[in-house]
Amino acid sequence: MTKSNSKAIFALSMGHFTADLYASALVPLYPVIISKLNITLGTISLIISLGHLTSSMLQPLFGLFADKMKKRAFMINGLLLGAVFIPLTILAPNTFLLALFLMIGMCGNSLFHPQVTSLVKTFCYNNPDVTKFMGLFMGLGTIGYALGPVVSSGMVSNFGDLSLTYITFIGVICAISLYFAVPKIPTKSVDKTKENFFEVMKSIISNKTCMLLVFIAVVKSAVSISFGTYIPFILKDYGFNLNQTGFIVTTFYLLSGVSMILSSKLEKIIGPANLIRLSFFSMLPLVLLFKFLSNININLGILVFILSGLFIYLSVSVTIVAAQKLIPKHQGVISGVMQGFSWGIGAMTLAPMGYIGENFGIFWILFIMAVFAFLSGIFCLTEDVRKVLE
Repeated sequence: MTKSNSKAIFALSMGHFTADLYASALVPLYPVIISKLNITLGTISLIISLGHLTSSMLQPLFGLFADKMKKRAFMINGLLLGAVFIPLTILAPNTFLLALFLMIGMCGNSLFHPQVTSLVKTFCYNNPDVTKFMGLFMGLGTIGYALGPVVSSGMVSNFGDLSLTYITFIGVICAISLYFAVPKIPTKSVDKTKENFFEVMKSIISNKTCMLLVFIAVVKSAVSISFGTYIPFILKDYGFNLNQTGFIVTTFYLLSGVSMILSSKLEKIIGPANLIRLSFFSMLPLVLLFKFLSNININLGILVFILSGLFIYLSVSVTIVAAQKLIPKHQGVISGVMQGFSWGIGAMTLAPMGYIGENFGIFWILFIMAVFAFLSGIFCLTEDVRKVLE
C-alpha cells in the first residue's frame, strides 16, 4: 500500500471519528431537552427514531449515487451538514424545529457514511488486511461516538446550551482536511451499470445470505442505540448529574471503539463466526448481571454496563467486509445498507421501547434487546453466512 493510500485511509478514519462525534453528541442531552420543551419520553423517542430512520433510508440511495458519480462532495458536504445542524438541535424552541434540525443533521450523516466506508476498501486495493483497516476506520468512528457525550455534556453543563455550536468548527476543519488528504476517486472504478436504485436493492434483498448479514447489523444497532439512549435515564433516577452521565456513556462507547480496532486480532484466533457469537451471546448475561448488581450497588452495575461495550461492536468489521464481498459492484450501496439502513431500522425500536420503558421500566428495554441479540446469535449464523465470513 502506497503512502498516499495510507494517508487517505487515515483521513477517512478521522473523518469518521468527527462525523460520529456529532452523531452521539445529543445522547446525554435528551433528558435536558425533555425538561426544556416539556415533552415525554415517548415523544423524544419518536423524534430520535424518525431522525435515525430518515438518515438510514437515504444511505443506500446516496451510496448508489456515490458509486456512480465518484465525487468526494458526498463525504465533505455530509460532514458539514452534521457539523452545523446537530449542535443547533439543543437550541430548538419547539418540537417541530427539534425534529427538523435533527433530521437535517442526520441526513448529513447519511451522505457521509456510504462513500467513506466504500473508499476504505477502494484505497486498500485488495490488501489482504482489509478487515484490519476497516476495523481501524470503524473503531475510530466509534471512539468519536464515545467522546461525543462527554464533550457535549461538559460544554452544556459548564457553558450553556449555545456553547455546543462551537464544535461546528471541528467539522469544518476536518472537511477541509478530507479535501486535501483524500485523492480524487479513480475514474476506472466508476460503476458503468445501468441498474437503477430499485434494481440494485432488489439484487441485495434477493440475496438471502446478504440479508442475514444485514439482520445481524440491525440487531447490533438496536442493542447499541437502546443501551446508549436509555442508560442516561437510569443514571438520572440514581441521582447522577450531566457530567457523570456523559462520562459513563463515553466510556461505554470508547471501549466499543477499542474492541472494534482489536477485533481483527481476535477474529484470527477464534474465527469470524465465533466472534459474532461472542458479541451476541454476552449481552443477556451482562444485562442480568447489571440488574442484579445495581440492586446491591449502582456503581457495580455501571461497571458491568461499561464493560458490555467491549462486546457489542465486535461483529461490525467482519460483517461489513463480508457484505462488500457479496455485492462487489455496489460497495457504496451495501455499505449504506450495513451501516445507515441497519442503524435506522435498529433506531425504529426506540419508539415502541420508549413506551415499554414508560410503563414497565427502562431495564426491560435492555433485557428485550439482549434477548434479541441472543436469539440472533443462534439462528442467523447459517452455513452460507459462515462460508462468506471466512
